[in-house]
Amino acid sequence: MATNTLPTATTTSARKVASVASALFAVVFFWTVGSVDVPKNADDAKLLDWWQQSENQLSGIVSQYCAIAAAVLFVVLMNYFKALTAKTGAVQWATFARTMGLIFSTTLLVSAALRGVIGHLVKVDGEPLPGVEILRYSTALNYNLMGSVTMTALGLTILAVSVVIVRTVVLAKWFGYVGLVCSAIILAGSAAMIGQFTIPLALLWALCLSVAIWRQPATVN
Repeated sequence: MATNTLPTATTTSARKVASVASALFAVVFFWTVGSVDVPKNADDAKLLDWWQQSENQLSGIVSQYCAIAAAVLFVVLMNYFKALTAKTGAVQWATFARTMGLIFSTTLLVSAALRGVIGHLVKVDGEPLPGVEILRYSTALNYNLMGSVTMTALGLTILAVSVVIVRTVVLAKWFGYVGLVCSAIILAGSAAMIGQFTIPLALLWALCLSVAIWRQPATVN
């Protein structure tokens, strides 16, 4: 097998940054969805009452900034992965992984705007709270975006990354197999339009990635 070596100083610095970025991605992606809990199957009165609470409007803004941070951190990871695989024989898979990763980050930014729009409208612009139909539509649109499009892009990214790792061993092979399992479940959930329920697997994958990168030697064989 050919030896793929990056300059030691650059590799060490980039490795630490990417490892921390992966761990931080898991944290902020968790808070992207964990900071907002719009009541399910609520009647109009209960839904309006929930959105009228100042802390709930603020939670939407918090979720927005967490989603923005997650999108940026994932781009950092994809750039590191591109550099890591530049001299391997899996250029097509690596390119596909980076492309799908950028699509994931883009759709996450769209989701960020949807998550913060109500809070921004009321708390920043000083506008009245929209009617219940708009509140329901905004929530449903965001759930659909996250549960299908965003998580599909992430699942395909994880799949491509895992294939590259298993074929080239630029990172520990165990991580590649973890990714294959996670991506299969995430893609199945996304196909059923319930991809948001597979987010814990995405968090697990990101934490495993952080460990795999941190333990990566300065010279990759």
